[in-house]
Amino acid sequence: MMQKRERELSRRLSATTIVPALWGALETPPGAGPFPGVILLPGSSGWHGGYVDRARDMASEGFVTLALDYLAQTGAEPSPEDMAQHWAEWQALVRGAADYLQTHTLVSNRGLGLVGFSLGAFLAVSVASDIPRVGAVVEFYGGGGIGGQSLEEQVRGFPPVLIQHGDADSIVAVAAAYLLRDAVLAQGGEVELAIYPGAGHAFNASWSPWYSEAEAADSERRTLEFLRRRLGA
Repeated sequence: MMQKRERELSRRLSATTIVPALWGALETPPGAGPFPGVILLPGSSGWHGGYVDRARDMASEGFVTLALDYLAQTGAEPSPEDMAQHWAEWQALVRGAADYLQTHTLVSNRGLGLVGFSLGAFLAVSVASDIPRVGAVVEFYGGGGIGGQSLEEQVRGFPPVLIQHGDADSIVAVAAAYLLRDAVLAQGGEVELAIYPGAGHAFNASWSPWYSEAEAADSERRTLEFLRRRLGA
């Protein structure tokens, strides 16, 4: 069984009549907009105030950003059995978050971006093709092929993707990045790939033991440039 984690800085965003409920944090840029919308999907360790900081940083760069606490109801650190049980529910939460952003008055109609970290990256890959408004995916140290579909099935009709991974990742081997790249290219999709020599897992999370300031700064630059180009920020 997964242990529930305190939802510090995570709040219910959707109305009580909306099921499943959306928990997380929403940050908006100053100004009247419209702006591109972005959904952040955390890793398996669950909610952390650092995702609120990420959302604020992205909002300051001109993106309406929803950090989605998709593990709020099911708990963090899911086992393989937990993932099999709850994957469809988590996918439904991402779709719900996309609907939520699409109806926000500040969000443009140019498309949405998904930015996933570790387990959140696997989740983003599994659902991106099913959400027509998703125009870009940024995938950090994850991969594809989880959730009942093969990687090849998941990336049919896939939006442009930026893959970022450390080649010293001991949690999700860098081979997952190359497999994702090759699968998307085989389907005729567009891929940008950044492999960081010597970087471990979660290299851009300031609370991670593998955090690297240099790689974090570079990956943030790449992410913003990619999303601006693909979403028209």
